[in-house]
Amino acid sequence: MGAGDVFIDCCGETVPASSLSPWQLPLAMCCPCCIGDPCSENRRNWYLAQLKTFIGIISVVELCIFMGEVYLSGTWSAMLAVPTDTLIKMGGKVAVLITAGEYWRLVTPIVLHAGIMHCVINIFVQCMFGIQLEREWGSSQVALIYLAGGIYGNILSVLFSPGAVSIGCSGSIFGLFGAQVAFILGMWKNMGDLQKKMLTMSLGISACFICIFSFSVGVDMSAHLGGFLCGIVIGLGYFSHLWGESHWWSHHGKVIAYGTLATTTLIALVYFWHNPELGYKGD
Repeated sequence: MGAGDVFIDCCGETVPASSLSPWQLPLAMCCPCCIGDPCSENRRNWYLAQLKTFIGIISVVELCIFMGEVYLSGTWSAMLAVPTDTLIKMGGKVAVLITAGEYWRLVTPIVLHAGIMHCVINIFVQCMFGIQLEREWGSSQVALIYLAGGIYGNILSVLFSPGAVSIGCSGSIFGLFGAQVAFILGMWKNMGDLQKKMLTMSLGISACFICIFSFSVGVDMSAHLGGFLCGIVIGLGYFSHLWGESHWWSHHGKVIAYGTLATTTLIALVYFWHNPELGYKGD
C-alpha cells in the first residue's frame, strides 16, 4: 500500500485499490459488497444507513407500490406480469391521456413496474450505481437527475412510442448513466491512471447494462434515450466547473445546458397540447 494509493469505499469497508486483483477491480465497481465479508458489522451498519438515502427511500417506495399493483390486480399471477389495465389505473404512461391534460402521468410511471423481475432488476441496478453517485454528488443532485431523467424519458416515449403503455424507472437510471458520462468528461484530465482505469471499467459496466436494458423484448428504447440525454445535459451543466477556469464551457455551460433542457421540454409540451390524438387507443 503506497502513500499515493487510491482507496475504494466498498459498502462501508475501505479497501486500497492496489490490494485488489485484476478480476476484483471490476467487481468492486459493480458489486462492492462482494469484496470482503458481506455481513461484517461495518457492512450491516452501512446497509441500514442506505435506507436514509434518496436511492434507498425511492427503492423501498417502488417495491411497496409494486406490491400494491399485485394487490389491486387481485391475483398472485400479477407478480410475474401486472395486467395492463392495472398499470393504467395506477398512472402508467398513456399518451392519449397525457395529451388530454393528465401530465402527472409523466411522473407516476417512474415508480411502477410490470413484474417482479422488472422491479428487482431495476432496483438492483439503481442501487448499484445510484448509491455511489449520491455519496459523491449529494442527495439533492441525484434526486434531480433521477426524476428529470424519468420525466424526460416519458416525454420522448410519448413522442416516439405513443402506442405503448410504459412504466418503470429505467429512464431515471439512464439519466444517472448520462450524468456519470458528463462527470467523467469533466474530470478526465485531472485523474490519475488508476482512477481513469476504474472509471473506464465503471463506464464499460454501465454500457453493458445499457445494451441489456435497451435491446430486450418489450423495452421502450425512446424512454431510455430520453433519460440518457437528459442526464448528459444536466451533468454537463452541473459539472461545468470541472472543465477548468480557462475553458469557455465552465462559464457558459450551465446556461446552455439548462436552457436546452427547458426549451426542448416546453416544445414537447406545446406539441402535446396541439396533438391530442397521440396515443394508446385500447382494444
